Amino acid sequence: MRKILAVLLLLVQAPAWANASFPEQLNKFRSSLLREKPIAEYSLNAIHSEYPKALLISDSLLPQSTKYPLKDLKRLYQAAQKCSGPWPVSPLVTDPLVFTRAMCFNTRLPSVWFSRSNLIHPGGGSYAAKYVEKFPERRDELLRFFHIKERLLAPPETLLGQLQRMPEHGINALNGGAETLLSNDELWLRKGSEYLVYPSDVWMPLLERLDLLASPTDEKGYCLSRIGNVCWNQEQAPSYWSHLVIGLAVVNLLWIAGWVFNRWTVKRRLIQERMLVLQILTHELRTPIASLSMTVEGFRRKFDSLPEPLYDEFRRLCEDSMRLKQLAEASKDYLQSNQQQLVRETIPSLEEWLEYLCEEREVSLEVKEDGPVAVNIYWLTTSLDNLISNAKKYGLTPVKVIAEIHNGYLTIKVQDQGQLTAKDWKTIRKPFVSERGLGLGLTIVESMIERMGGKLTLVGPPTTFILEIPCDPNDAVTH
Repeated sequence: MRKILAVLLLLVQAPAWANASFPEQLNKFRSSLLREKPIAEYSLNAIHSEYPKALLISDSLLPQSTKYPLKDLKRLYQAAQKCSGPWPVSPLVTDPLVFTRAMCFNTRLPSVWFSRSNLIHPGGGSYAAKYVEKFPERRDELLRFFHIKERLLAPPETLLGQLQRMPEHGINALNGGAETLLSNDELWLRKGSEYLVYPSDVWMPLLERLDLLASPTDEKGYCLSRIGNVCWNQEQAPSYWSHLVIGLAVVNLLWIAGWVFNRWTVKRRLIQERMLVLQILTHELRTPIASLSMTVEGFRRKFDSLPEPLYDEFRRLCEDSMRLKQLAEASKDYLQSNQQQLVRETIPSLEEWLEYLCEEREVSLEVKEDGPVAVNIYWLTTSLDNLISNAKKYGLTPVKVIAEIHNGYLTIKVQDQGQLTAKDWKTIRKPFVSERGLGLGLTIVESMIERMGGKLTLVGPPTTFILEIPCDPNDAVTH
């Protein structure tokens, strides 16, 4: 773990060029910029004296309904339509009431009333602009009470022109007295109560020399520092942060690798424990199965003495006993810890063997080439039985088995008229997952075919499971 931390520290170590901290670089930029000549200087107090905050922000042009009682606004609006009562009596709407009555009754409002009001009409926009619509002769007198957006666009070199062209986030930064703000490539820098305005050809070269970056805060991206509406970054910050990201990624990968290895180890130990339990159970089952076989053999010797109604029950007992014996023997091969290929036995005629199997299961058979094959009879029978059962239960009839021997390989196809394709294989092979109940059986089939050195695939439509295993009789080993 110490080595990992050491690597991380090396990765995130600041580069050699980082002689000054980020705040020191910002202070150096500020000092350098103050030595330059600004194109304009504005007193913040003078700005707000000439242009109160309410006449600067864009929200003032929108309805101000949230600032007044809704019921009083409704009554005021209804009264204004007819210029007759009932008028609202709430003191919260005193200014709107006085203004509305003056508009209705052509009352002259002195300019001092506009300066003492909250300047903005409940419907949005300034009282003065709405008043001048009815009394245009008073425009020059009341112009100073207009919102900046309600005035004619002023030249860009004037303060009004600057404010009218300033973005909303810049206006908000100005109203808040921010240390810096950006407006149309011009940088406003506050010094005491004064704002000094610098053009881009002055402040941008200083940024480049100090390896700094500045952009409006409305642009997407990471900011080392936000001052006003300016997002400040270091030119080399991406490189620095990339080292940090790489270091964290390395640590995360090592942690994930350790977690995966631990999970794999635990899972492998659990599998080994379960396999041991299964091996013990299989071994212990062989004794009662052998005892059962002896009991069945005793009944067989006295078959003639059995009552005739018990013949069918005795036949099923014999078949089940034989099946248990075959299962125990086959499980011994399956549970081999070394996962060797299953023991194979020779079947003299593939066609005869499949005819018996298919006839019993009532499906058609086509053998393209007959001959002897060496297979694990129990697990191959179990696999085919599972595939045929699934085809009859979940597929569409008719179901057909097609077999051939070619180049030392046995190929058996179990085909129905369903619509499954190779894309469905990943889903239906999952144990305990398939909604159609195929999962566990196909998992066992695939596992046993692989243990026989073969493979199981799915193609379609029509739905066709293809089983391929080596079957050279020269390789057969008998029990």
